[in-house]
Amino acid sequence: MPGIGRVRMALTKLANEPSVKGNEDIKKALIKALYTEIRAARIAGHSWNKVREAILADVSIRLSEQALVRYFAEVDKEYEERTGVKALPMRVSQIRRKKAVGRPRKIKDEACTDV
Repeated sequence: MPGIGRVRMALTKLANEPSVKGNEDIKKALIKALYTEIRAARIAGHSWNKVREAILADVSIRLSEQALVRYFAEVDKEYEERTGVKALPMRVSQIRRKKAVGRPRKIKDEACTDV
């Protein structure tokens, strides 16, 4: 079959490179490795967007600001449990999870039925 060699080479190349999209383990490991620097930047007053831009300047990975905040909060809690140093205060809106997808349910209102 012609072309099968090129397909095998392309698939082997894909297998050797981790995907940059959606790989949660790589993103969390990156945040864990940069934890002290991120914490210092936040204490110095820099925004999450500035921190994210600094990370993405040299690393080819897709990382949203909300994912950065969520992973940092997880690592910060682990650090607090391990060392006793208080975690940085986070607003609940910063750590929000993904929204439910789909249509909202209809509200059944029995008082509005016509007789």
